[in-house]
Amino acid sequence: MIPLTTSEGLAAKGSHLSSGAWSPPELLLEAAGDDDALIAKLIEAFIRDTGTRMQQMRGALASSSFTNIRAEAHTVKGSARQMGADAVGDACQELENACALRDELLIAAQVRRLQELFDAVKTAMIGYSNRSRDTLI
Repeated sequence: MIPLTTSEGLAAKGSHLSSGAWSPPELLLEAAGDDDALIAKLIEAFIRDTGTRMQQMRGALASSSFTNIRAEAHTVKGSARQMGADAVGDACQELENACALRDELLIAAQVRRLQELFDAVKTAMIGYSNRSRDTLI
């Protein structure tokens, strides 16, 4: 289980990534029936999976395996968009485009940018989970 310990970067409920903030989009809230425990599980799964995929991208970058980086970015793009992390999804699309060009410097810069955006979203997601959990106590 991922420790949910930070609380910075929160936005109003229903908004998307803005200045490093995130909160669940309306479609996610509707699908979860406003069930904060379910949303927390989805957040945990997204953070865990995306963190693993980011590690795999960095390893693939070290071996110039652009095909693997592109595949991981494509997978993260889909899950990020489902979770309302549109800036992460957009960065993944840019990374996929860079991989098609096979420009190693551009790819490395895009991987760094994607990591920064993911870190900001992760912080906001953890903060949202903590805030939701605190309101239940």
